[in-house]
Amino acid sequence: MISIIRIIFISALLILSGCVKNEFSIEFNLPADVTTNYKISYYASDKRGGMMIETVAPVVNGKFLLKGKTVNPSLVFLTGSGKQSLAFYVERGETLKISGESADPYSWDITGNELDEQWGKWRKENAKELALQNPEKTNSLIAKYVTDNPSSPISALMLLTSFSRRDNEPLFRSLWLKLTDEARNSKWTSLAGRADQPDNYVKTPGRLHSMAVRSFHHGVDTLRTDSAKATLLFFWHSGLPERREYMDSIKSLAKEYPDSAKRLIADICLEADSIAWRSPLRSDSLKNVVRAWAPAGLADSRLMTLLVPRAPYFIVFDSDGKQNYRGSDTQEAFSKFRSLMGE
Repeated sequence: MISIIRIIFISALLILSGCVKNEFSIEFNLPADVTTNYKISYYASDKRGGMMIETVAPVVNGKFLLKGKTVNPSLVFLTGSGKQSLAFYVERGETLKISGESADPYSWDITGNELDEQWGKWRKENAKELALQNPEKTNSLIAKYVTDNPSSPISALMLLTSFSRRDNEPLFRSLWLKLTDEARNSKWTSLAGRADQPDNYVKTPGRLHSMAVRSFHHGVDTLRTDSAKATLLFFWHSGLPERREYMDSIKSLAKEYPDSAKRLIADICLEADSIAWRSPLRSDSLKNVVRAWAPAGLADSRLMTLLVPRAPYFIVFDSDGKQNYRGSDTQEAFSKFRSLMGE
């Protein structure tokens, strides 16, 4: 059924074609010893809507010509056998030509439009570092490019497709705010279609002053940051493989700061099912920790204001309710908590 719908959609694109065909091409011209499959995905669309297309480019003896269908500009994502991933910007009627001396996508020369040529040049110059697949290193390379080229659309596309926001969200926000001129055009965020960046604006995480939550011991508890030197919230769900390790770490932190009048520590379960929340709590044996439940999960409006993106996740607040740490690193979260506590 899905295949039929796909055929109908692509056929409709062809019917709408005029002087410029509603298609693009990617031509591979690699060494004769390169025979491999590259995964290809892109969003094919016109003014009435679109759909994701997933296919494979079976490069044999270095050659293959991929034909894609779209009316609107699109981002094409390519994944290599070594999990190298890169994106191309294409418009209908364009032919992107890929050449190089190996199967490594980071080392390729790209021609077809100015944006991809510049983007490909940057990847080639940084091929060794990008091949390490190290998020911190990749983020650093992108940060330098964005800082040096704040008005370039490539800066926006790098942030949207290659920057690991999970590993350094504060840096992502600061870099996004540096973008100027054409790089701030909303079409780039529309092309990327990221769930955590639905529009052209980057939101600032909200402050927390007080929040009533369902709790295991009291039925309802109110989390108040102004009554504590530091507040640590940990968000989790029952399918978390490392849940026990996280809870043991929180238990140790709570013992380190036994006076709950000076600090606030809470774990918040994001499960919709109360049984999934309650079942593991007694075995945790956490003391002086608020055991809270948010059945709406990430859709809870208060958590959306705090910009809680996933679980597991820590947020550390100061006494003014300002977020001082956001992320999944236990040691970094605890270090910031201890710093706020003055030790």
